[in-house]
Amino acid sequence: MKHVKVGMFNLPGLTFPKDPAPETLEEMMLWCEDNHCGYCAGPRLWSFKTEAQRDWFILRWIDHIPKEEIKDAE
Repeated sequence: MKHVKVGMFNLPGLTFPKDPAPETLEEMMLWCEDNHCGYCAGPRLWSFKTEAQRDWFILRWIDHIPKEEIKDAE
């Protein structure tokens, strides 16, 4: 997960390294709609009006956000 700036207004956003499971994505979208907290601009890109909304989203969904794979050093 990376913090990014989204759109011409540089809104706070998040990107994921891979797509969440379809049922999780649907739950995330419904939760955002119900709580007026951001929107899904694509399965891997989310945008929020404020950093507080982004933080609230992360706190709610941290266990479901796809993690980057850590490669072993050889």
